[in-house]
Amino acid sequence: FLHYNKVWKHSNAIFNFDDDSWNHLHGPQAIVETLAVDGLPYSVNLRFPPNVFRQANGAAFTKIIERVRTLMPEGGEGNVNVVELYGGVGTIGLHVLDMCKSLISSDENPNNVKAFEDAVKELPKKFRRKPSYKQLSAESMVKEGYLDGGAKVDVVIVDPPRKGCDDVVVNAINNSKAKSLIYVSCGFEAFVRDQKRLEDEGKWKLKVAEGFVLFPGADAIETLAVFERS
Repeated sequence: FLHYNKVWKHSNAIFNFDDDSWNHLHGPQAIVETLAVDGLPYSVNLRFPPNVFRQANGAAFTKIIERVRTLMPEGGEGNVNVVELYGGVGTIGLHVLDMCKSLISSDENPNNVKAFEDAVKELPKKFRRKPSYKQLSAESMVKEGYLDGGAKVDVVIVDPPRKGCDDVVVNAINNSKAKSLIYVSCGFEAFVRDQKRLEDEGKWKLKVAEGFVLFPGADAIETLAVFERS
């Protein structure tokens, strides 16, 4: 697995998303990784080409996914509709398909779409009809109405970058009909800010907040939080 990135411009991303920015030199086009999620009744073969985000510590992030599964609301696959923002290749969402009726995952990176769809093709047949993917930023998902009052959404999953959720996203979550919000954060200060904005309007109450060490020896933690309606 060897690719070369010919970065030619500065941006707020480490690597750009341009189609011709990567040259494949050797090995497979993507890493295929299956996380050993305890209790998962099926396997998810995640795809990670070089132009998508991958958690550096997959084993530690697996523990977060396991905890997310235990914190999913009751109702089961017949009743729970999930919308996932900042979803990447579906690392979290694809691991809760047995617990929901539908999953709409989303992210702005266009390279995530094929990785997501290739993973879905290898799922057991009964799960393949549940997930779909929107190549949209979280803000665009909101503007297109995926969290509106009339939308079918019971659970919102967010895993934003270090800066946290944008104001328009927080406002939409507050005004949605969702009953549960699962928030995975890699930036604690941003999480505290978002937590205050979610609770200040009196619409959400923090139920669970836990820290996970993904980089031993560093001063960073990953936060998993679950909010329920007040």
